[in-house]
Amino acid sequence: MAQGYPKPVWPLPTVTPKFATWSLGGGRPYGCAADKCERWHAGIDLTGAPDGALIIAPEDALVVGIDRGWSEGAKAAFLRTNTGLFLVLGGFKQGSHKEYGITTGQQVRKGEKLGRVLGSYGMIHLETYEAEQRTANSVWWKSEPPPDGLLNPANYVERMVGEKGSLLQARQRHEALKALGYFTGDVAGPWTAASTEALRAAQQALGVGVDGKWGPETEDAVQRALAERQGCSADGCGADEGGAVGGGGTDAVSAVGRLGWLVMGGMAVAGVAVGVALAVRSRSE
Repeated sequence: MAQGYPKPVWPLPTVTPKFATWSLGGGRPYGCAADKCERWHAGIDLTGAPDGALIIAPEDALVVGIDRGWSEGAKAAFLRTNTGLFLVLGGFKQGSHKEYGITTGQQVRKGEKLGRVLGSYGMIHLETYEAEQRTANSVWWKSEPPPDGLLNPANYVERMVGEKGSLLQARQRHEALKALGYFTGDVAGPWTAASTEALRAAQQALGVGVDGKWGPETEDAVQRALAERQGCSADGCGADEGGAVGGGGTDAVSAVGRLGWLVMGGMAVAGVAVGVALAVRSRSE
């Protein structure tokens, strides 16, 4: 797991936090090259960003690269943080860094403006690595182990928006089911048969497959139900232009998305290596 600064800021201050913690390790089609026709997703996508949305530095860092080649017409920024991480932020509008005078070799502070989102890309793709002397990201081919130094950014992103950003832990799931009226036990307790029965009741009421497992469909349905109870839409509660979002409020956020291999039996998987094994095994099965 990526460490870095204890309280990094959400890099899209005008965008309601939304991200899919399942996406690290997820399979992704890719043009064939030298017998390799698929790669794993090496980061987490911070989605729902409109054209021109502001991008800021998550923490104090050195700009190792700016306006670097990326995907679908977007550009990327590479940052080496003072805490020892190498951050990849993909999704910039070409040349938007010039608006803020950002250059390679420049030291930036947490919250400093870096550029703007390319609307057709619509998000920031975040990757985290051990810094060392790294100067660019690495492709993670399906047939190969994770690139050297690649770190799981899930907990880093969670710290940006608060521990309740997504429903990864047993307590978070208990709290969600209790808020929706399906669980009456101790939210701080372990996941038990009573928890599973509460989940099954919620699945039936929410119109998803009743299997007692917290999968992608269930996560999305529960998140939508919670958002509706808070008077929000499926796209989040909104954020005022220029208003910072993040740092931990429980109302700040809708981390809508799938959990995939990051969660097994109510427990968050800690670490890329374990996640990779689970991801590869699930695909082979």
